[in-house]
Amino acid sequence: MKSLLTYSALNTFRNCPRKYQLRYVEHLRRPERPDALAFGSVIHAALEAWYRATDDPHRLLEAQALIDGSFPLRDADPEVRHHWQLARAMVEGYAARYPIEPFEIVEIEKEFTAEIRNPDTGRESQTFVIGGKADGIVRMDGDLYLLEHKTASSITSDYLDRLWTDTQIALYSHYLRELGYPIVGVLYNVLLKTRLRQRAGETQDEYEIRRAELAAKNKSGRSTAQRQEPETDTEFRARLADWHSAPGSFHRERIFLSEDRMALLTEEVWQVTQQYLDAKRRGKWMLNTSHCFSFQRPCEYLPLCQSGFSTNVRDNLYEVVPPHEELTQLTVSAANDDSF
Repeated sequence: MKSLLTYSALNTFRNCPRKYQLRYVEHLRRPERPDALAFGSVIHAALEAWYRATDDPHRLLEAQALIDGSFPLRDADPEVRHHWQLARAMVEGYAARYPIEPFEIVEIEKEFTAEIRNPDTGRESQTFVIGGKADGIVRMDGDLYLLEHKTASSITSDYLDRLWTDTQIALYSHYLRELGYPIVGVLYNVLLKTRLRQRAGETQDEYEIRRAELAAKNKSGRSTAQRQEPETDTEFRARLADWHSAPGSFHRERIFLSEDRMALLTEEVWQVTQQYLDAKRRGKWMLNTSHCFSFQRPCEYLPLCQSGFSTNVRDNLYEVVPPHEELTQLTVSAANDDSF
């Protein structure tokens, strides 16, 4: 059987072959997961539940229940509770914004595997198939589009321009076309993350200091200031609801995909597979230090690389977890366990 290639693996190898080796050959992973990735996964799962139940009048309750189940420690951990409140408010605001959609749902969380072909000869790779999962496929104005959910801290012109560079979605579109879905573009569904925090109020000492400062500025030497009480959950949720009711809290962007661009990307996929085969044959995995820091955080394998690949660091900081977590076992089993 052929080995499974995903976009995540392909992009990891292209950026840093050594990182690829650590994750996809040795199956190493840090136990903790960045909060931004975990939060985005919860929102994706809630939107999946929302769109799978388009005919159910109680579908918002199902999405809310999924969010509740994703934050079991919300009553014990203030930060977990904060993310739970943000996720609930975001999905509730989304449901209010889009009660009726301008598109028809064709597929939700569509998984696929497809053949990789030599761009010069058209022959199938004897080593790999490519696999992935699209958030959705929708029909709008008579054409098929990928539906791609994004959570973002801000929606700027630069952010929207970067959507055009989304290699993963362009590749998915190409290979889904080969499987009978004539996709013409992508509908990006962007949900903005608020920076609002629940107000904690003042301690008695903080209140006394503030009251004394205000009294010192008053000719009478007195102050009528009242102690600021903590914001209740009800008050905070009302502020979140107001924020998500604003026009800029959600955004839809439609992008059309050119044939030339998709053809170029399939050539790149083929080239990366050949580079991978060469690295595997020689047992040489290049360390690309220009990718040790990205998205304002260090690579999860930086401590291991800095240690000279110490077995002590490996055993204490990493766990062994099979790759391709984004796909179900059914899709992974369609290819050999020796995955790319």
